[in-house]
Amino acid sequence: MSAASIQSFSSFPECMQDFLYYQHCRHFPLLLDLPNKCGGADRSSEVFLLLVIKSGPENHERREMLRKTWAKERLQSGVWIRLIFLVGTTSSGFERKRLNKVLELEHSQYKDILQWDFTDTFYNLTLKQVIFLEWFERNCPKARFLLNGDDDVFVNTNNVVKYLQSLKDNDGSKHLFAGCHIVVVGAS
Repeated sequence: MSAASIQSFSSFPECMQDFLYYQHCRHFPLLLDLPNKCGGADRSSEVFLLLVIKSGPENHERREMLRKTWAKERLQSGVWIRLIFLVGTTSSGFERKRLNKVLELEHSQYKDILQWDFTDTFYNLTLKQVIFLEWFERNCPKARFLLNGDDDVFVNTNNVVKYLQSLKDNDGSKHLFAGCHIVVVGAS
């Protein structure tokens, strides 16, 4: 099915039109790259835990908070934790140019942003993950563990490192999926 074959296409909300129009696209230009984030493909085994955080282009304050707290790049218990934010772009116009400029400045200061040229929406989260995995395969193939998250969550990375180091039978070559159900408590 293509966007052109849907009779009422123009009546759909803009975000749904974008999703349907670009649903088969898989290759988008990389605007901000980090080819040596893991020390290059050959040295990427030095990265024990790579934090991969999905973030919207407008979420500068969230990224700042994460850099200063749990997602801070550091040597923890003798192993390296590295950080990457995955970001797309806003749709168009002045706001796009402004946010892309802010992201360029942020990228030059922190060296932790990967940005692709696609509209960053909820509907494109899977796309963001898929194109990141292609980047990961090229640039960090030997990183031991990868933690995927969003810029609106808290993770106790000290405990994550401790847990991963306790897995004596897993040198990083086995797949590990760990997680839990998050229950929202409090006023809505």
